[in-house]
Amino acid sequence: MRKFLILLMLFLAALMGVAGNMPDDDDKDKVPAWQQVRRLHPERERAKAMKKLQEQMSRRAEEKADPWDTSDDAWGTVDLPPSMRDSAAVEGRRLTSPPAADDAMQRLVWRDEPVTATIEKLMATMTVVDGEWRSRYVTGDSVGNEVYFSFYLDEDSVPGSLRLSVRYCGDNPVDYDQIVFTIDGHDYTFYPAEPRHGMQQGGLWWAASDDELNPAYRDLVYALAHGSWMMMKLQGMGGVSRVKVLTDGQRSDFADTLALFLLLGGNVSD
Repeated sequence: MRKFLILLMLFLAALMGVAGNMPDDDDKDKVPAWQQVRRLHPERERAKAMKKLQEQMSRRAEEKADPWDTSDDAWGTVDLPPSMRDSAAVEGRRLTSPPAADDAMQRLVWRDEPVTATIEKLMATMTVVDGEWRSRYVTGDSVGNEVYFSFYLDEDSVPGSLRLSVRYCGDNPVDYDQIVFTIDGHDYTFYPAEPRHGMQQGGLWWAASDDELNPAYRDLVYALAHGSWMMMKLQGMGGVSRVKVLTDGQRSDFADTLALFLLLGGNVSD
């Protein structure tokens, strides 16, 4: 009997404890303390969001062994200026130094301008391989990734047409039929005449094109030589494409090669 009474008392005590922990109607309308702080100080949440955005904008994609690798974060994850939003939708890396939102750049078009550099200075940046004049920084390696201007001299030592050469080498194939250059936020589309592609020893895929730049592309020529940032997209048939952000060195090579081409008597307008 005594054991039964003890068990009954323990049961009643437990039942009262549960009832005491049940929320009344007033408690249902109460907001947890951490939510009250959030409501009273919304600026803290905005500060956190701004900090996260700034960190995202300052983050740089890690260098990949494959310079055409676009497996890192795609564009469009930060608040891009209006002039970049259309091009930002393509597959590719985040730009290393996008223009400020309030500093939209104008589309570059061809201008007849005097060349200020000397032939001697420009010649030091060039090399000649099998008659092709090009930047000495172009490697020509079978596993290299290149994009550059070049030209050949005729028998009177006058340049013929300015040329655009592109070579891709990577783990994935791309059978491209157009190249879209995005320069300072504006797109310039180039259509190579006879791009080639295949697989080379070692299991790497390659694709290449080498074309004369006729007067219809002179705005592209000027933009490549004067743009402050640029990327190129090899647009493949069937929707497959590869993207590469061009380096400072490649932009300088465009400018130097075009300047020497003009000083030697070359003409882009005709």
